[in-house]
Order: sequence, then structure tokens, then C-alpha cells
Amino acid sequence: MGKLYRSAQGKMVDMDQLRLSNEDVIAVGNMRVNARGDELGPGGEVSKNRNEIMNDYYKLNSPTIQASYPNPVPAESAIHPPAPEPARTPVRGSLAQQILKTSTTTTKSLEDPEGIE
Repeated sequence: MGKLYRSAQGKMVDMDQLRLSNEDVIAVGNMRVNARGDELGPGGEVSKNRNEIMNDYYKLNSPTIQASYPNPVPAESAIHPPAPEPARTPVRGSLAQQILKTSTTTTKSLEDPEGIE
């Protein structure tokens, strides 16, 4: 005997016994199943029981582990090769002087149109 529940009208109801007694009743809706979850065919006969339905579902949707891989797993260095070093070009004397000239020249401001500080 399962757990007893009290209804709104004060009656005691055993839900487990109620479920077991109504397993073969056709469920309400358009899925063509009974209360247990069996697939029903024409005339309300069970065409596929709940366990067969679940086994088919798990065959299609469960991940499978293969015993051997078709290709060996690549090493970590093959997946992420080291980044190449950027090429460094030597700075020539005239280029360095041009850079210094452009960074040290003064710009004209609105207050001082001549550019003299």
C-alpha cells in the first residue's frame, strides 16, 4: 500500500494504486498512447510497449565510444604550433633622425600663429 493522500472533499486516495489500476486506459490527447506510455495501434491494441520505445530512443541518441580511432590523436605541438618570431629590421641612421625631427617639431596653435612659445 502506497502513501495515502487526503482529497479536497476529505476522502483518502492511494495514488500508487490508482496509477496501477489505470495503466491500460487510453490517455487524453492525440499521441495515441495509453497512460503507461505504450504506443497504440488501430483498435487501441499495444503496437510497441514503453520499453521498446525507450530502447529505440537510447540507440539513436546515446553517444558511443569507438574501440579504435581511425587516426591517432595528434600531439599538443601539432595542434598549437609555436608562433613565429616577428622579423626585426634594423633602424637606419637617417630614418631615426627623421623620426626624431617629426616628434620634436612644434605645431602652431590658435593662440600663437607663429608657432613660437
